[in-house]
Amino acid sequence: MKFISLAVSTAVLLPSAHSFSSIASTLAAFPQLSNDAFKIVKEPCKDCSAVVLEADVDQEGVNLYIALDSDSYGHISRPGNGGIRLLNYETEKEAIDDAVRLAKGMTRKHDMFRTGFSGAKVVVKSDHQDLSVIERKGLMRNVAEALHVFEGGMYTGCDLNTCDVDMDYLVEATNDKYVLAGRNSHVDTNVATASSVIGSIIGTVEAMEGSRDISELTFTVQGCGKVGSAVAKELVRLGAKHVQTCDLYQCDFLVPCANSLAITVEVAANFPEGIKYCVGATNSPFANEEAKGIFEKRGVMHIPESISSAGAILADSVEVR
Repeated sequence: MKFISLAVSTAVLLPSAHSFSSIASTLAAFPQLSNDAFKIVKEPCKDCSAVVLEADVDQEGVNLYIALDSDSYGHISRPGNGGIRLLNYETEKEAIDDAVRLAKGMTRKHDMFRTGFSGAKVVVKSDHQDLSVIERKGLMRNVAEALHVFEGGMYTGCDLNTCDVDMDYLVEATNDKYVLAGRNSHVDTNVATASSVIGSIIGTVEAMEGSRDISELTFTVQGCGKVGSAVAKELVRLGAKHVQTCDLYQCDFLVPCANSLAITVEVAANFPEGIKYCVGATNSPFANEEAKGIFEKRGVMHIPESISSAGAILADSVEVR
């Protein structure tokens, strides 16, 4: 797999050799973690620096998890930042593992751009396949109760299956604290993320093709939700004549904007030959190393999502100031 990287100090990007012991001592000293509002469901270990807490929820069939990853210096010294993801996970383990993976991905983004945050994530596990049965205002009230305990140590916003209405509930419940979702600004975090994808695409074209002209290049946008649709529209506005939104299509650029882990081994193997670049908004687009390896063998250049999908966290870092 080829990567375009930025010249960033390794002291920022690489965890401390003492990460585990530092985090363990931080857990003992971090007063929020001993609060009765939380149960620690995953402690950090030598292989994973994240801690996952479970907070109280007033609804049956709903579990609320907060994952906090250590910062690059091996302890939780910076406020955490990551959105609220709501999903019908099959098991508690699946939800907790997803929270950890997403929080660590957020740390990579925050470290890359030195935002002042560390990685975190709020994951809501629903036993209901129909997410509309969840009482959203009550759920956001429970999220607010958890955020208040951290006293500025955790900030959140939208993610998968949460929306602006949820954020309005959360702003009300937190007295407009700890919520970074552009609710009191003209910033749309989905557009911000799309803008970072577009910037990464243009940068890749300029670096690898010697021009900023995208008119003759072909693009497949995988997933056209809030972010993917904004990416597709902007590509067309910038002159791209060949923008497809189907899943499998011969193209120069694959632009993943769907759910995490969507590129499985089967999906990767079925993509037509000829893809040159993979640049998108999806956090962890590949289901596993084997799926990523298929792209690697084909010589596809992958721009890490810590670069290409950083628009929202950059907007958050500005909003919090």
